Amino acid sequence: SICLSILITYLSIQINKNAIEVVNDMGIGWNLGNTFDSYSTFEEVRIPDEQITLWGNRPPTKKIFLKIKKYGIKTIRFPVTWMHFMDKSGKIKEEWLSRVKEVVFWIVKLRMYCILNLQHDGSEGNWLSEGMNAKQKFDNFWTQIANEFKDFNEYLIFECMNDHTGDNFDYITTLNFSQSFIDIIRNSGGNNGNRLLIMPGIRRDFHFTCTKAYKIPIDPARKFAISIHYFIPTTFTVEKDNNPWNFTDELGQS
Repeated sequence: SICLSILITYLSIQINKNAIEVVNDMGIGWNLGNTFDSYSTFEEVRIPDEQITLWGNRPPTKKIFLKIKKYGIKTIRFPVTWMHFMDKSGKIKEEWLSRVKEVVFWIVKLRMYCILNLQHDGSEGNWLSEGMNAKQKFDNFWTQIANEFKDFNEYLIFECMNDHTGDNFDYITTLNFSQSFIDIIRNSGGNNGNRLLIMPGIRRDFHFTCTKAYKIPIDPARKFAISIHYFIPTTFTVEKDNNPWNFTDELGQS
């Protein structure tokens, strides 16, 4: 039929876009923060919505994404912290995976890009912050995600990890994790062979990432981007107090 022909052509165009074309098409994004990426090191989290509301936000709804799309936003960054619903081996509990999958489906069904990631699991003291000691668990995690989402279209984008800090993630370790992430996704079949993948920078810092010491992993599909979670100058971007700041102090230049 004509409708089916148009759909096939449209999907083919999406699949054949290279990384730069996809990033350009993503346009302005919106971050679904302080919901699925919330966590606590002292409170018990028993069900998905207890985590989602842990930092004071309400659970997202379909209407939120419909409204955001009306403003011309084409990309939703969907940060997720998994540790409350994951065992020591990296196996994710079904109730959390289903809840995450539900929101991903809402987003991509609207033909909006959805960036799904591994968020505060890497924050100081959490399991991913252990670096190479957490490598097997990391691999098990992404193997599950790759298999669970491999039939989603190319509007779904995977981001390797975020908010990982500390000495356990030097340049070599970061490259090791990024390469493993690529290998797992690309070898899992379905639409994962040509999906845009996002690699982490290092130490949440532009200057540490944009250097010769930062090595690019090998991607057979040549379809990836680099993400930098950037807080400089912190006195302007994250501190609550009204402190004075200037670029000379933070960056060493005016």
